[in-house]
Amino acid sequence: MKTIFAALIAVTLASQGLPVLAQEQPVINKQEAKDLNTQSKAEYEARKDLADANHELNKADCEITADGSAERACKKEAKALRKAQKAEAKQIHEGDKQAIKAMTDK
Repeated sequence: MKTIFAALIAVTLASQGLPVLAQEQPVINKQEAKDLNTQSKAEYEARKDLADANHELNKADCEITADGSAERACKKEAKALRKAQKAEAKQIHEGDKQAIKAMTDK
């Protein structure tokens, strides 16, 4: 259930990316680009922190619901999910940076 919830949050955050801004404002100045980069970095850090928090919750669930090898497998799956969420966060951040760069004055 938590993995579905985490995936839903990740999709929601991903859909709120900056490429939409690229369609609305084709040209921005240097200060606006810096502000957008700062915002994108903050969102990236928040996504990483969310992935870590979800990992801790999933790991705790594994400790409660499983024993032995099932617990180890569950924790391994939780770790893989965290890694995937962090990779997705990085991909979103890189996409935001590309979009901001495309919108800046040349």
